[in-house]
Amino acid sequence: MKKKAIMIVLLAAAALLLAGQALVVQVLRSNLMAKPDFLSSSLATLQKGARLELVKAEGGWYLVRNSAGVKGYVHQSAVTESKVTLGSIAPGPKGASEDELALAAKGFDETNEKKLRSGKGYNFADLGWVMEQEAAVAAVAQFIRDGRLK
Repeated sequence: MKKKAIMIVLLAAAALLLAGQALVVQVLRSNLMAKPDFLSSSLATLQKGARLELVKAEGGWYLVRNSAGVKGYVHQSAVTESKVTLGSIAPGPKGASEDELALAAKGFDETNEKKLRSGKGYNFADLGWVMEQEAAVAAVAQFIRDGRLK
């Protein structure tokens, strides 16, 4: 009798661990899609660092639930598994600064940025504007159909 009870408890604990697996958005911005397809309609915008609950994996896509409870699909390339480490709870400064992360997202380090900023002909305000632009999935799909892109 005890062996059955222990086995049931272990199986229940394993099911709970698998059901609640967390994913974190690792790209600047992504979309929660209605279907596992890049041209599907978008249900919500996902920002870097957003936590998602994994419901199930389907090929290269994950069916997830966001913090608002909306279920949809996100491509595996846009997320990473959330892992808790001792560094995440230890006191003191951790990781890179916000400025260092912003530089890395633009593709260069502080030395390269100083060199580029001292040169002529670069307008970083325009780069910021471009990074803030969004295109609706339906508009991108129409662009692809109109241009017969494959």
